[in-house]
Amino acid sequence: MKVNKKPCHVIQVFSCSYEYDKKYRSYDSRKGYVTWKREVSSGTSADGDEVVISHDCFEKVEGVLGDLVILIDNNFHTFEDYLNLLKLNALRCDDEGQLKQYYEKYLARQRNLIFGSMKPFGQHIEIFKIRFDKEIELFLNWDYWNVGEPRRENFKIAELKEGAPVNILIDGKRDFSLSGRRKRIYLENNYIIEYKGLFNTVSVLSENKVFSKKVPDDLKEVNLLKHLR
Repeated sequence: MKVNKKPCHVIQVFSCSYEYDKKYRSYDSRKGYVTWKREVSSGTSADGDEVVISHDCFEKVEGVLGDLVILIDNNFHTFEDYLNLLKLNALRCDDEGQLKQYYEKYLARQRNLIFGSMKPFGQHIEIFKIRFDKEIELFLNWDYWNVGEPRRENFKIAELKEGAPVNILIDGKRDFSLSGRRKRIYLENNYIIEYKGLFNTVSVLSENKVFSKKVPDDLKEVNLLKHLR
């Protein structure tokens, strides 16, 4: 079923972002858990001049479709990935049934598909704001909970151009949560963002389908890591 009335600009976002305990401050101690996969499973596909969306992915769509589609895919999506994230946070659960429930909730919280419009005031996505004028501009959208300390200025990171993916890395730390004080948590935000171009058709399948997407490796890197103590 076709759902768009006019051609849509498409932006692809890959996320390899995570939190970790202080015992994994050394990248060598955690790199085995957090490296990019060559391919990820997805509920969406963008090839040729058509975007195809799996039925279950469309059920969780955010926003209203104008002329912008944002596809989001997480590097951490398998049960093994989830167990590794628990390990990085020095957490454990010995109840396998409860672990499966936590894993399902983890998947349910992930964002996969956003509809919007190419308006000058921009579109918020993850830790960024994308502004549309003559160019498609990517800005940092800092906040304590998702980026952490130290505070960063919301500066322009890059211009998004078709066929030129950008890899942005930025780290931070939090010393308390919304519910009160807790141990220090470290964060590493690692995103690959690519403007895919203008697509004539956005269609939704009547059934569920899993697509495979290759994670770009020929890209521009913007490294904002501070290697916090």
